[in-house]
Amino acid sequence: MMREKRLLIKEKIMIAAVFYFLYWGVCFFGTGTDRKNLIGLRSYPDEVQTRVQSDPQLGQAVPKAKSTAAILLSNLLLFTVVFSVLGLALKSVLGLNNYLSAFWYFLAFGEGLGLFDLLVIDLLWWRSTKRIRFSFLPEKKYYQNPKKHIESFWRGIPLFAAVAALSALIVTAF
Repeated sequence: MMREKRLLIKEKIMIAAVFYFLYWGVCFFGTGTDRKNLIGLRSYPDEVQTRVQSDPQLGQAVPKAKSTAAILLSNLLLFTVVFSVLGLALKSVLGLNNYLSAFWYFLAFGEGLGLFDLLVIDLLWWRSTKRIRFSFLPEKKYYQNPKKHIESFWRGIPLFAAVAALSALIVTAF
């Protein structure tokens, strides 16, 4: 019994790790050119955003700003769908046989993703890679302020709690 529990925990961790690195892959392939980097402009330091908006070429291509509520709702929908599909596909492997086990798994999974996003993707990779820099502003110093990333992490905590509650409901209903 104890060995089965340890094996289940290892499987859960492995699945989460694979998902986290797939998520990083999406971030990686979503950057690399000025046009791609414009999509995530809201996560750039304010000084970079101001410079991009005033750039003669890129300034015209800047996407319209979305409200925080719109971003949170779209992330709620996106992650609820992704977590629910993952949970339904791997329900027996993950041991998601009741609401509480599913909720706690999705909560740990989501909060872990938020922490991975902050520490590995944002603070280690994003601030160091040249892929996220705009061609007219290549100096690393402009991309070092972590404020936007930390704010995003804090907003993600209640978001992933809501995603966990909804995903657990969906997974245990089917």
